[in-house]
This record gives sequence, structure tokens and C-alpha cells, in this order.
Amino acid sequence: MMDPDATGADAGGLQDLGLCRQVIETAPDIMYVLNPEGVVVEANPQLCRLLRRPREKVLGDKITAHLDRDYLAMTERVLKEIVERRLPQRSTRTYHVPGSEPQTYELMETPLVRDGTVWAIAGIGREITQEVVLERKLWDSRESRQWAVDFALRTALGLVKGYIYTLCQGGVADEERRTRYVKVIEEEIDNISKIIEDMLDIRRLEGGDLSLSGDVVEVGDCIAHVMLQFGDEAQRRDIELAADVERSMNPLCVPRDALLRILHNLVQNAIHYTLHRGKVVVEARDHESYVEIHVRDNGVGIPDDEISFIFEKYYRGKSNSTSPTQGTGLGLAVTRTLVEALGGKIWASSRVGAGSDFGVVIPRQPFGCNESGEPELWKLSSVTSDPATIV
Repeated sequence: MMDPDATGADAGGLQDLGLCRQVIETAPDIMYVLNPEGVVVEANPQLCRLLRRPREKVLGDKITAHLDRDYLAMTERVLKEIVERRLPQRSTRTYHVPGSEPQTYELMETPLVRDGTVWAIAGIGREITQEVVLERKLWDSRESRQWAVDFALRTALGLVKGYIYTLCQGGVADEERRTRYVKVIEEEIDNISKIIEDMLDIRRLEGGDLSLSGDVVEVGDCIAHVMLQFGDEAQRRDIELAADVERSMNPLCVPRDALLRILHNLVQNAIHYTLHRGKVVVEARDHESYVEIHVRDNGVGIPDDEISFIFEKYYRGKSNSTSPTQGTGLGLAVTRTLVEALGGKIWASSRVGAGSDFGVVIPRQPFGCNESGEPELWKLSSVTSDPATIV
């Protein structure tokens, strides 16, 4: 005879299962389960409607199908990282199905682990197409860009104030937590100082008030100094940070602080837009009349329609949501202004999902001018870059 209690438990379990399935099928978000190779093994009706395909056609297909090409390589890397690290990942993707407008989704994908191995990936996605469009319209105004700097300062100050208040009230008894709170305070104060320093430097450089008296500096030493600065952060993010400096480089006559600031900003930018287990390489080459420096990463990359704007003051990428970092749009503007103040040139090349390459040339003495009075930057014509080479 069947145990009536067991029968009740089984019925309750089936009822709960049916309720879960009803929630999944009626939820406004897309939901799916992938195998470790990224193949769809379960999908709710919302995902099928997005892909404009019946469920039987969606199952067995890769989740990367119909992805906007800019997000294809990035998605494959995110899924690989979920499997390898066994940690959930948040990302943004744009699906472009023939016959419909592109749709952007914010996704959270979580590994399902059994016996220490990822056997599946559960995903849920919320459509944010209209939010992205609105953010782009807002960000196109200069006032909104300046507001972002004000917001960053207020956020950092609020964090510092909150942590200090908690510590002063004796609300943290655990020594480890107190140490962590102090570390957060230090980092946020550094962040505030950096924002203020960027704003002041831009004002000074634009007004011609910043002293740029030359020092005799070793480029390799400056690169080593910056690498040491970011060593701990790179380790925390599980990013390989490497230098490739030509041996016996001749000294460069430039302000040491200016060169350090250029390197600092470029390396910081590369680290912040590189995923876990990524790589950032700083390369320096010596030429007769100038020094060439590259900072390469295999991070999220920059779309083609944004590459010409990244050095503008207050500009942040429209694809900013692919990175966990929210910037103020000042760092690269300061870098360009410093490089040009030294008579040099800065440029960038990138591929979404493959990475970016920021190149800088700094002359040993300011470049000469041609007959039209324009700076002679002919040396750049032979420079090539391929951000995918370090992937």
C-alpha cells in the first residue's frame, strides 16, 4: 500500500513544479538553459519569440546564433569564463534577427555545478533596448556628461562618509571587516583625487598653465613603475599584466610626471575594460627621433562608431554596459592633451570582443612642420596595430 504522506509529498512536489513552469512560461524575461558548449537545451516562449523560431528549432541551436556581430566573440568568452571559473556573469547582448529591429538584453548567467563540474548554464535576460536608446540620447548632451563627473564625485564621497561613520560608531567589531572598510575608504579617496586631478589638469593644459619642463627619463623605468602600481589590481581581477620594452632604449627628454600620467591612464583604462583572465601588455620601441608606446588588451573592445570620440572630454562609450566600470570620461581626454602638449600623437584601434590597442608616439624633440605649417607626423604611416595578437 502506498504511504499517504508520500503521496501527498509527491503531489505537492508536482504542484510546485507546475507552478515553476507556469512562472517561467509567463515571465516577461527570456529564460534558458545551455549546455557547457553554449547550446540551448531549454528555452521559454519569450526567447523563442525573440529569435522568431519555434521551440523545437531553438533547442539544439547555439545561444550565439543571431547575435549582433559585435557581441559574438564577447559572448563566447563570457560563457567560457562561466564554465572555467564556475561563477555567474552579468553581460549585455544585442540580438539582430532578420526582419526585426535589434533588441538589447541585460543578462545574468549562472553555472549549474555537479561534482565540481559545470554541467549547464542557466540564463535570464531583461530587455533594455529603450533604456539604451534613452541613455545614448541623454549622453549626447554636454550637460549630461558633466553631470556624470558630479555624480561620480558625490557617489565616492557618500561611500567614504558612510564607511567612516560606521567605523566611528563602533559598528564593526571584526578586525577583518574593519581592515576591508579602511581599504574601501582609501580606494575611494584615491578615486576622488584622480577625478579632481583630471579636471584641474584639463583646465591647466587648455589654459596653457601647466609646466612641462623636460626631465631625462628612462621609459622602461616609468613603465615598470606603472606596472607596479597596478600589480595588485590586476591580480585581483585575474588579469595578466606584462611589459615588452626594447632593451637599451635611449633616454627621453620629457616631464617624468607627464609620461607617468600618460602610462597610468592608458594601463588603468585597459585593465578596467578587460575581463577576468584577460591580458594587458605595455610595449615600448625606440626610434631615432621618437619613442613609440602601445598599451594592448584583449578586453571588451570599442565599436567602430565610437572610436573617433573616445578622446573627447567627458565622453564615455555607449557600449559602456559591457564593462563593470563606470568612468567619468576624463582620463583619455587628459592623456590626449598631455601627449599633444609634448608634441606627440595618440590613436586607438579596436575590435569589439577582441580588444583594443592604444598607440602613442612622443618625439625626442617636437616634430618639425611642413611647408603648410602643419606638424609632420609621417612616422605614423608605418604604424600598424592588431589588438587580437595578444588574445
